[in-house]
Amino acid sequence: MERWTSEDGIQKLFEIFLASQKLILQSLDYHGVRFTKYQFYLMMELSRGRSLTMSQAAASVGCSKEQATRMVSALVDAGYIERFHSETNRKLVIVRLTEEGERLIRHEKSIAREKLKEDLNCLDEKERDVFFETLKQFGAVLRRLEENQEKRQDAETESHR
Repeated sequence: MERWTSEDGIQKLFEIFLASQKLILQSLDYHGVRFTKYQFYLMMELSRGRSLTMSQAAASVGCSKEQATRMVSALVDAGYIERFHSETNRKLVIVRLTEEGERLIRHEKSIAREKLKEDLNCLDEKERDVFFETLKQFGAVLRRLEENQEKRQDAETESHR
């Protein structure tokens, strides 16, 4: 078996990100709603049942806090996200999906699922089995990497205080 370097893994991760992003974004309906892909990414992150600080929201989509503020303001105005201050630290602004935002994301995911199911039909049964098992393993690894990255970001935030 060929040995991979970290650089090979990182390159493959970028390739997977670009391909999966394209597959997912092209399967969305948006039913007349106009968001940027970053707004959609943020709503998807929030749909995982989490509330985020503005700093976390910015980090989750890879943008500056200023860009996140503009992005969130538009989503608040549209009724998809609510913004409020933390009860324990009034300086922290927290965002979460509204019921309308949750409905919209459920709808978009449902449409995307149907379109992606059609796309998966081009694979034979063995290819689908390999694909699903690979996704399962890849998802577990990504969760570990995500946890590690969150710990690192928390440590960096603490060191800047």
